Amino acid sequence: MSIGSIIKKLRHEHDMTQEQLAEMLNLTSAAVSGWECDRNSPDISQIPLLCRIFGVSADVLLGIDLSVREEKIDKIIIEASKCSKKESVNAYRLGLAEFPSSYQLMSNLADALDYDGEQETLNSRLKERIALYERVREGTKDAYLKNCAEGHLCRIYLHQGKREEALKIAESVPNLMFSKDDFDLMLAQGKEKIYNLHYNIQKSFGYLCDSIYLITTLAVDGKQFFTHEQAITMLEKIPKMYEIFYENQDYLSKAITVSLAYTHMANHFAALNDADNAIRCIKSALENAQKADSYYDGLDNGAYGINDAWGFPEMPREKRHTSILANPDFDYPTTTIWIVKDAESMVQRCMKDISHSRFDFIRNEIEEIIK
Repeated sequence: MSIGSIIKKLRHEHDMTQEQLAEMLNLTSAAVSGWECDRNSPDISQIPLLCRIFGVSADVLLGIDLSVREEKIDKIIIEASKCSKKESVNAYRLGLAEFPSSYQLMSNLADALDYDGEQETLNSRLKERIALYERVREGTKDAYLKNCAEGHLCRIYLHQGKREEALKIAESVPNLMFSKDDFDLMLAQGKEKIYNLHYNIQKSFGYLCDSIYLITTLAVDGKQFFTHEQAITMLEKIPKMYEIFYENQDYLSKAITVSLAYTHMANHFAALNDADNAIRCIKSALENAQKADSYYDGLDNGAYGINDAWGFPEMPREKRHTSILANPDFDYPTTTIWIVKDAESMVQRCMKDISHSRFDFIRNEIEEIIK
């Protein structure tokens, strides 16, 4: 495809007339028409401006093989996924230097910049994340990437107290009756239907437990909405539901949620000066934190498969769920399991929480548990 044909294609994709493009370039519409009819070509000095207008890289504009470009971008993402968030930042920066118009790499870099620690760089990283998500939101034609960017921006603006900015984003997002997941499930047949339902059940269970945990933390007008007793009653349901969902008690990395539930319960019991139950919950929180941490032993960041169909390393069988609703191993060749380790272990997070002064009245007992 000639550069003129590519310019014409990109112009149509951006709902732009020849006159509008010419005005942006400070040229006549006849000049743009000449390009598109292959009578002549843009001057080399106009290439960067055309790239910015259409949001593409020079290789796209010049007709370099897009499949090769996508393969290279995929390779960058796979290699970066094997690193921690902080370590992957440089990989994505190098990738963007080579492919500056890749919205996928912009989105991944923005995600990677949200790593723990380095408080001195937190503000600069946050500003860069916002700029990257805004570029993705404004430029990408990929509905999924756009939606992800909008979600992240909404959370960031809310966290910064910029509610009006968050509301503007929320109001701009279309209210769709059906998502892609809905269509995938609707159109699936045979085993594919079972795989899609299986995935939805796992996802829904995770959302349910996370929502129960979250609702007990919320405050209205600076005051906790639920009493300590009410919060405990709700949080107690999370471990009970896990016992039902995972009939073999193989929580693996999901033990994080159970650990957080027990840690949060311990806080409420401590506020009620209930030493026995606070200690019981701390023990359970640490046990589940250790289980979650041990799951990651011997595993690197990145994708694993239940077989080697996609070239990913195979997930060791002892690292897979055997409980039926959580088990991904149903002879489904495209199943992958992603490993993303946090810089801080679950035990460290738990220890940090129970170091709070609210636990001082049982500090001796806690020291014995830790020993």
